[in-house]
Amino acid sequence: MRITIARQDLLDAVNKVKTVVSPKSALPILSHILMETGESQVRLTATDLKISIECSVDCTVDEPGSLTVSSQRLSSILSELPSGDLVLGLAESNVVTLKAGKTDTKLFSMSPEEFPPIRSFGNVEPIILDQVVLKKLFSNTSFAICSDQTRYNLTGLLFEIQGGALTVVATDGRRMTLCSTTENIPEGLSIKVIIPGKMISELERLFTGEGDVRLFFDETQAAFVFDSNRLVTALIEGTFPNYDMVIPKKHDKEAYISTSLFMEAIRRTRTMTNDKFNSVRFIFNDGQLTLRVVTPEVGEYTEDMSVEYPGDLLEIAFNPDFILDALRHIDTEKTCLVLKDGMSPGLLKPFKDKPLDNYLNIVMPIRI
Repeated sequence: MRITIARQDLLDAVNKVKTVVSPKSALPILSHILMETGESQVRLTATDLKISIECSVDCTVDEPGSLTVSSQRLSSILSELPSGDLVLGLAESNVVTLKAGKTDTKLFSMSPEEFPPIRSFGNVEPIILDQVVLKKLFSNTSFAICSDQTRYNLTGLLFEIQGGALTVVATDGRRMTLCSTTENIPEGLSIKVIIPGKMISELERLFTGEGDVRLFFDETQAAFVFDSNRLVTALIEGTFPNYDMVIPKKHDKEAYISTSLFMEAIRRTRTMTNDKFNSVRFIFNDGQLTLRVVTPEVGEYTEDMSVEYPGDLLEIAFNPDFILDALRHIDTEKTCLVLKDGMSPGLLKPFKDKPLDNYLNIVMPIRI
């Protein structure tokens, strides 16, 4: 194999795929990138056996073939080479050669045949969705994905298509966020899978917000194909909680608050909390919200702000970080906060003429 390629193009492709490479893998081949030539392209593939990323980049193919090369070593070398074209090839005994200007580098490598195969999905009909839609759905919910590996079924994002609507849900047991859309969702589809959080992070990193995404699903794996990228992941086995049962149904107290002013006030309260005492009291009473923080060995903080709340006195406490995470992704001027009492979950959602139900954030209260 031998190709001629622009240094920056190759470096960009290497940096795209190498994020899934584990430097401490028990299998040495998993620290390598597989490179395979096409007609006028080279395809780079990296995997940790659970998630795989492929990226294609234009080049001149002098000799077709394939090779593997250390992802970290190749990235480091390319970062230091001058701009311009370089020649990358495979010599005898799996030695990778890299020539750029006056530099000549040789890297010991491994046989491409040792690289694990990646699921092709050649016999699966794709679902085509707008990249902008998926990017927003994932961004609005991924922050609530559970990081506790002992709760494995919560370490991913529920992805459900049913009745012409796409719904994504994330929860860590203390909060839940749900975002849905009916925009260009095909009728008659029924899909319910849990996509690992790491895969969602990679998709958010690589989405440009332009064009379509082709999605492929089978019983155990999923693939996302867009631009020059193809990502394949194992799906999370297990049952995701019944999110519909978590959504409050009998809450009867609603407060309407300026989203920007609410965020600013919560940020100020956050400066008076610490890791051990991270709670803010919300005291609603006839058109006024009082935010109060009492933190041992730190001090006290109180702030009053006007809100649209015609109800009786209600006091409840929340983790301010959870409230901020929700507010950062609400893009309307006002936010609707729905409550029942001091012991029941709070519900935050966008408000535009009326409360919108396509984006919901449920936050569990903290015992006062």
